[in-house]
Amino acid sequence: AALTIEGVCPAGEKTKTLDDEKNCLEVMTGTVLPKGTDLVIPYEDLSIENGVVRLTRFDYRVMDNVHRQGSDLEPGEPLIQSNSMLNGPLWGIITSFGYESIKVKLPKILLVSTGDELVDYKEIPESHQIRRSNTYALRASLACHGLTDVAMHHLTDKKIDIDHHYKTFRNQFDVMIYSGGVSMGKFDFLPEVWEENGVEKIFHKVSQKPGKPLWFGVDRDAKTEVFGLPGNPISSLICLHKYFLDSQPIRVRLAEDVNFKKNLTYFLPASLKQDENATIIASPCKMQNSGQFGVLASSEGFVELPATKDLFLAGEVYNFYKWRP
Repeated sequence: AALTIEGVCPAGEKTKTLDDEKNCLEVMTGTVLPKGTDLVIPYEDLSIENGVVRLTRFDYRVMDNVHRQGSDLEPGEPLIQSNSMLNGPLWGIITSFGYESIKVKLPKILLVSTGDELVDYKEIPESHQIRRSNTYALRASLACHGLTDVAMHHLTDKKIDIDHHYKTFRNQFDVMIYSGGVSMGKFDFLPEVWEENGVEKIFHKVSQKPGKPLWFGVDRDAKTEVFGLPGNPISSLICLHKYFLDSQPIRVRLAEDVNFKKNLTYFLPASLKQDENATIIASPCKMQNSGQFGVLASSEGFVELPATKDLFLAGEVYNFYKWRP
């Protein structure tokens, strides 16, 4: 119950030895376990007076409070799993194993805007034109999720040009994401071109609003995934976050009643705030259609309202997908 302190062991010094097993050594956090010892007792379980330690607990076991060397992982156990998003904790682990950098495989992504009505953002559009903005919004969302190997192209609504472009670039990218050209219009040639080039359609059209025309397929010969997003700005962004990005939803309560009578899943842009109970409240943005994307400036993401009913009451809890992870 009483042990004399032989000495002090600061962290960073080489291993010391306990000379007399009736004594003890005072160790700092991070010190190598001294030779001749097999137990560490924390300060809160003892008292020290005139160089003598007296214990207040006696139920310890051998090697308690000792971090054994090599005990973090089993031999052969992966340090970091594939497809992990690197963050502060992971970088700390990586450097603790002696690495300053590691190889990361990012998918090579091509963003393609389509439409004769689109002009460069630097141009002054005429009354029948609008500036190309979708691909810039999509590129920013990809960058927020660590996907930075991204190129951007634009195509007019000419089937021969679309076909030539796909044949040229299908083998150069892991993912090709198109904005527009996948609906029911007479100039929406993309699904036809993909089919003629051997892209296997996985699905086309989803029972949702906005974003019903969504298209996805795989070019197995080129090992390329193909996404056809709707051309409307809100539809395009929602489909990217819901179906392509690894966006994990949070749970929120509706701030007000929402009435939606169509038998479709409804994605509703909303802003967030916390109430006095730390509950996250989602306030829907007021918009007329999915082309009115100026309302997104005040939004932080979108609520997913299921197709199982048409009246969603204030206070009910639903999934919310944030624009930023």
